[in-house]
Amino acid sequence: MAEDAPAAAPVATEEVAPAAAATTTEVGKEEVITHLDALKVVLRKSAAINGLRRGLHETAKVLDNGTARLCLLAADCDNPEYVKLIKALCGTKVALLEIESREVLGQWCGLTKFNEEGEVRKAVKTSVAAITDFGEDSKELAILLAHVKKASA
Repeated sequence: MAEDAPAAAPVATEEVAPAAAATTTEVGKEEVITHLDALKVVLRKSAAINGLRRGLHETAKVLDNGTARLCLLAADCDNPEYVKLIKALCGTKVALLEIESREVLGQWCGLTKFNEEGEVRKAVKTSVAAITDFGEDSKELAILLAHVKKASA
């Protein structure tokens, strides 16, 4: 019986240690949110309330009307005239962020279709998107706006 008692104590210690590690990991996740992770969340929220415009035609309309609050342009846009037009329409009034590829931007904007297993079935690319309404204020929105302000300065 004396052998059972010391064995029980380390088990209790092992159970406490993983719980503490899990708490630390969760806290670490909350603290480390990149501006790209924040952008994904903001795009989902704005799409849910019809505040996201995708594609050149829709984006050019909201940029011309002055209702766009943030513009996203794919870095691998294959038409230099699109890039020139979007940059001119944004000017100094609307912040412009470049995203790594058209496929990634299309996926973040909700244009990608998935099958039952969660694999990409159809990936629609988009060169440009604009946010007209961010939706509710959130921690991710604050991170994104801070990054935009820092990048434009």
